[in-house]
Amino acid sequence: MGDLDLRRLRYFLALADELNYGRAAEALHIAQPALSRSISALEQELGVTLFERSRSGTRLAAAGEFLREEARELLRAAETVQRRVRLSEREGHGLTIGFSPGLIITPVVRRMRETRPALRVDVVRTSWTDQIQSLRDGRIDASFAHRPFDDDGLTVIDLFAEPRFAALPADHALAASENLLLADLAGEVLLQPVAAVPEWTGVTAPPVPPDDDGTAHSPNVEVKLELVAAGRGVVVMPASTTRYYHRPDIAYVRVADLPDTRVCLVVESRRRSDVLRELVEVALADADPASVGNKQVLDATATPTAR
Repeated sequence: MGDLDLRRLRYFLALADELNYGRAAEALHIAQPALSRSISALEQELGVTLFERSRSGTRLAAAGEFLREEARELLRAAETVQRRVRLSEREGHGLTIGFSPGLIITPVVRRMRETRPALRVDVVRTSWTDQIQSLRDGRIDASFAHRPFDDDGLTVIDLFAEPRFAALPADHALAASENLLLADLAGEVLLQPVAAVPEWTGVTAPPVPPDDDGTAHSPNVEVKLELVAAGRGVVVMPASTTRYYHRPDIAYVRVADLPDTRVCLVVESRRRSDVLRELVEVALADADPASVGNKQVLDATATPTAR
């Protein structure tokens, strides 16, 4: 068996999604015969039947069902490799920093530009769902992120802590409260992944309504707050986000029994450079002294000294 052709896998996925040669060819901007030849060549290469063709149409065979998920993962991995290669080429010449909504990183960006005038510093707003994935797949070099997240393979620098608040409609029965307990929200719909608020697992709450159009768990903060204002549910968010998104139709009430969330600077452990080391130094300069017991991370991000 030869090496798999990524182009053929892309063609396969297009047909697997459309289950129609004409529409798939149109989506790929190729002629239908070229698509047919590519699929036939892939089936011959793998020694399996990927699609079952009949007068009633085209459908995935068992091997096709299996390949669909594997192909998606393989193509994602290939795209990640391409991004990482491009990232390595600009090492020392550019820096892309991700940040969670509400976090103000302007002072850090300014100091990096002052100390390295030739360095291009770009910023990208992330969400809780992609604040770490963007780092892992090479879209950003460093991330100012809120815990919780999987820190495997990452160097994490704690910067400071901030309390968490529940975003409620302004006319909610608890909207005027100074504080509330998580149990007070029992019966509310949580408009975010439970993994973002692990403590929620102990709260009885109804599932996302069956008529939801997919927006209930949108990573977009603005969408979440629109749903909150409309009475569709609640969102738990850190103090910095509440300050940034002040709205008259939403009340933010501190959840007294939730531990503070940690704001961290995160980089990949395997990536080491003087630029990343300097970024860590700049971030630590403004960090909460109580949070910084880990200045040894500077050595973990510096370019290794030749021996």
